[in-house]
Amino acid sequence: MAISRRDFMAASALCLASGLYAEPAPKKTPPILTGFLAAPTPRALPFDSKNLIGISERLILSHHTNNYTGAVKRLGLINAQIAALNPDAPPFARGSLAKEALTATNSMILHELYFDNLGYSGDMGLELRAALEKSFGSVDKWQKDFTNIAMSLSGGSGWVVLAYCDRLGTLTNIRAESHNEGLAYGTPILVCDMYEHSYQMDFGANAKAYLEAFFKNINYAVVENRLTKIIR
Repeated sequence: MAISRRDFMAASALCLASGLYAEPAPKKTPPILTGFLAAPTPRALPFDSKNLIGISERLILSHHTNNYTGAVKRLGLINAQIAALNPDAPPFARGSLAKEALTATNSMILHELYFDNLGYSGDMGLELRAALEKSFGSVDKWQKDFTNIAMSLSGGSGWVVLAYCDRLGTLTNIRAESHNEGLAYGTPILVCDMYEHSYQMDFGANAKAYLEAFFKNINYAVVENRLTKIIR
């Protein structure tokens, strides 16, 4: 039996009202998996770049803009590659990106710790002094040891880190020749960048003069606060 146009329109309206012809629900946006899609934002310098003692504004701004911010941007690009990688890709492809991500992540974090512990705020506090004396015998012995490790890296690359070793319950100086070296389960308390980009513009090859300036610019309030969060 033929259906009139009027009957067809009435039936269509009824089906639409009942949901039979309802528009499909919008697709849900997949959740952002931050383990793969972390896109960090560079942090600003925590001090006035004009106020460092013996370290020029030109050097510190170049260091922050080119090396630190570059590492942050590189990490974002690497994580985007990881997010887009086919899960069935060869394991070496994922492993290569994992290595690059670790390098960029550690570079970002170490630079942030380094900049944060600059900007002189006064002399060393009693709690930090006591911890250094307990671990090294005296503050002078700690500083000499820290400097010797740093000088062993001069002319090359790396980091020197005063870290708290949870396993031993003590402070120790760590030598890292690259971003991917460090103390397992150690918490950085003070970080010094010994890559040439951190001093060559002002000091040439004179890493010792750079270290003397570094010690004059340590923000001991930040350093002691890092320690306090661990031992209290």
